[in-house]
Amino acid sequence: MESGQAGYVPPIKKKSLGSRMWEMRVMYAFLLPAIICVIVFAYVPMAGVIMAFQKYDIIKGIYKSPFVGFTHFIKFLTDTSFYNAVKNTLGISVFSIMIGFPIPIIFALMIFSLRDSVFKRVTQTVSYLPHFVSWVVVANIVYKILDPYTGIVNVINKMMGNEAVAFMREPGYFWGLLIGSSIWKELGWNSILYLAALSAVPADQYESAVVDGANGWQKLIYVTLPGIAPTIGLMLIFTIGNLFNVSFDAVYNLRNPLLASKANTIDFYVYQEGVLNDKISFATAIGLTQSLVALGLVTGANALSRKIRGYGAF
Repeated sequence: MESGQAGYVPPIKKKSLGSRMWEMRVMYAFLLPAIICVIVFAYVPMAGVIMAFQKYDIIKGIYKSPFVGFTHFIKFLTDTSFYNAVKNTLGISVFSIMIGFPIPIIFALMIFSLRDSVFKRVTQTVSYLPHFVSWVVVANIVYKILDPYTGIVNVINKMMGNEAVAFMREPGYFWGLLIGSSIWKELGWNSILYLAALSAVPADQYESAVVDGANGWQKLIYVTLPGIAPTIGLMLIFTIGNLFNVSFDAVYNLRNPLLASKANTIDFYVYQEGVLNDKISFATAIGLTQSLVALGLVTGANALSRKIRGYGAF
């Protein structure tokens, strides 16, 4: 359509990236410190991955240490201790996803459905607090509660006529204790995103459901869960990316030598070999492999989500 004809709408000239950035310069100024921190603490240290292919000598440094290729990768892939660490990491992660992933969603739904605003705020605040407690403190609480002589769990157990159980000396209990402690510690914090997503579900959808005669359960199935499905999918993608990563702080503080067979995860194995045994290059090789696997898992989960649901994390 020519410019002189009625109804003509001139094409909108697309602004250049530089122009858009200049218009949003105040926001970019606020974002700049975060960008600098990410570059300094996340990207600059990546130069150190070259140590995975060297026999690193702290005296010679990165530039003069001899190159050994994939020697360290072959070494840890033939180490039985590494496979035990992989088994423990995968076991803890899989059970954490199966048990721990749905619980914050259920908790957020329960909080969201509360009508008493005061009780609701108090419950949210109390549930958030454990996130800010150090794992050193949490581990000490767990040890005190489960003490075979004075712990409240064994006191009740003995009052019921049962034998005291040394939970922190039996490897078979470690996975359950670690997962349970992690869920308790992060429950409130992990529910924040779901609460935000629930708040964003349009109220008119609930009103339409009520008009159509939907009960509470039907509103949950057909309105609430579809409304927060993108958030659930996003969190699941990132959770799958951490399949080979278990909180080092949690393992380090809850672990003891008697639990080693079930408590030695990949991160602890890296710490043990790299810090305690001074095998820096060997530990770097394991850490690099772990990161690449995590990247592959996140990318794969994202692609699968796009194929099934039509959206992903990126």
